[in-house]
Amino acid sequence: MEEYKLRTKPITVARKVPLEQQIRDTFQTPSYAIDLLIPFIPGGVKVIWECACGNGKIVKSLENFGFSCYTTDIISNDFVDRNFNFITEHLEFDELDAIDCIITNPPFSIKDLFIEKAFEYNIPFAFLINADYSGKTIDWIKRGCEKIVPTSRIAYITPNIVKRVNDGEDLVDMGGYDRIEEIPSVLLYKYSSAQFHSMWLTYKFNLGKTETFVDLSVKERKSNI
Repeated sequence: MEEYKLRTKPITVARKVPLEQQIRDTFQTPSYAIDLLIPFIPGGVKVIWECACGNGKIVKSLENFGFSCYTTDIISNDFVDRNFNFITEHLEFDELDAIDCIITNPPFSIKDLFIEKAFEYNIPFAFLINADYSGKTIDWIKRGCEKIVPTSRIAYITPNIVKRVNDGEDLVDMGGYDRIEEIPSVLLYKYSSAQFHSMWLTYKFNLGKTETFVDLSVKERKSNI
């Protein structure tokens, strides 16, 4: 019998560094990803904890829908209410009483640590993560999580998006764009990244089924970054 040699892709594991910000963890969330989640947020939720708020992209979207946000991150900027490491620190009971829900796009390299920590608080949460059927995901579903899965991929705003747009559109000699806010949505979409399918992993959202699929059109992705 002839033997076949199968080539397998080596398995790589992201380095988990809870105290440091990794470049692969700083991809920003487009507004349409939050819009997909809004109809499913439980009634009565008023104050949302964005525990890895970064530059405030998710916070701005949530506030546009009337939610109040408590913002923490390991970095400091104008959007952060408090420097706080979600993995190694813990909110006091009186602080937690003011929070109804946790919503974030967790750092990709330590998303499992974020989810496990969120379980400890035992309040509703929604984390934007890669959609798969890994052992971790199956375990989270067994523990009560439910998934909201868009019909197409979410394209994240890359950390170097301004440079990518200016270089890609040959705008450097003309001055180019200085800030993300100046870049038209169609160009943000063009130079954003969608390397995997994403989903909202929710807990205590009471969706009633393990998987809920929501439409996500190309038009929405291009016009609502």
